[in-house]
Amino acid sequence: MASTSHRGGEEPAEFLIHVDDFRVQRIPGVPDAKVGSAFVSAAEIVKHLPLDGWLKVNPRTPDRNAKDLLTGHVVRGIKETLAEAPKDFAIKNQGMYLLVDEIGEYERLREGGRLRLRLSDPEAHGLCNGGHTYAIIREYADNAGDLKALEEAFVRLHIFQGIDPEKVPAMAEGLNRSKQVDDPSLQNLRGLYDSIREAMKGRAGENAIAYRQGEDGAYYITEVVRALMFFNADRFNDRRHPNNLYRQQKKMVGIFEEDHSKNPSPMKLIVPHTHEILTIMDKIAKATPAAAKNAKFELGRMVESGKARVGSAVHKDTQLHFIGEAMDHKVPNGWLMVMLAAFRADVDWDLGVGKFEWKVPVDELLPEVIDDLVRVCVQEYRDNKVKPDEMARNASIYEQCYDKVALALHRSSASS
Repeated sequence: MASTSHRGGEEPAEFLIHVDDFRVQRIPGVPDAKVGSAFVSAAEIVKHLPLDGWLKVNPRTPDRNAKDLLTGHVVRGIKETLAEAPKDFAIKNQGMYLLVDEIGEYERLREGGRLRLRLSDPEAHGLCNGGHTYAIIREYADNAGDLKALEEAFVRLHIFQGIDPEKVPAMAEGLNRSKQVDDPSLQNLRGLYDSIREAMKGRAGENAIAYRQGEDGAYYITEVVRALMFFNADRFNDRRHPNNLYRQQKKMVGIFEEDHSKNPSPMKLIVPHTHEILTIMDKIAKATPAAAKNAKFELGRMVESGKARVGSAVHKDTQLHFIGEAMDHKVPNGWLMVMLAAFRADVDWDLGVGKFEWKVPVDELLPEVIDDLVRVCVQEYRDNKVKPDEMARNASIYEQCYDKVALALHRSSASS
């Protein structure tokens, strides 16, 4: 196992880390400089690559809330990959860029090898890009009940030696600005989200939505678009469900743009109800812990994909932005998604005449169905061993929840 000699951020530090493999090459046009590439497990970073004293060369400091927890949609995306799909981390994360004084010897072993790195000047050496990735890994290690995800997640290290200290600020700034503009940001530039902004104007949670990369907000616009798409009865019905919207952001935003441009447009029919839909999501979350208890299930004790318990101290005062309240649990996204999508059954929809109306007011319907919806999730998790995030990929679970709402509506109409 790798070992580390670390004498503090202001003094030279030497790290010995276990990597999967290692390659090094010269940098054209930069005399005496070279760059190495290696994949290292997140667990190895936590154990043997402590870089807290080597962050001065990074121009971006990760955003933290009043409880000193990392925040923002970029952070949420990295956290979800780490917790829900750790084996995909190596291909979904751009990695960490490390400036070093010396790339030392690489000792090849039967599995991977040991690589020695030396850093000596905090003004010229350290983590110049990938600060969010590093901080999230450290935070995860501090809070998670199960560290298996850290062993499965691999991070690419880009290791630079021989960079002129005068070029370090420009290099670090360039790396932090080099992120490709994503599809939602481009759609925002084209004005496709203007109607969502207008629908949210003056309403609770208006400022909780980030419409482009780098913008502050607890929710990225893709999460809002996904919630709206759940109610697109032009695409989904009682047997065709939106499980294909999970983890397929590019496909989802493409569908949104396609449906936005149709005439008549399903999205233009749904968007005016954006705040109502997001409010339903928050009300479902708020009601879930009590409903789980009715099902003889202590939600707070559940560990979501290796992370901290959903009722642990790190989730105290979880904000429900769209109803202006807070709760002391973090309801898994997979549970929320299948339950929220079920309320499509409550929509009286006619695209031809532009009709989108609730059959029964949600505040009346939710208390009637929440126990049944949560019981579906509990059974799938406890009895069928379906992980929370996997529920959002399973069409049959969407169908079970949808049928619960449809049955409640049938009973309501029969009794009236």
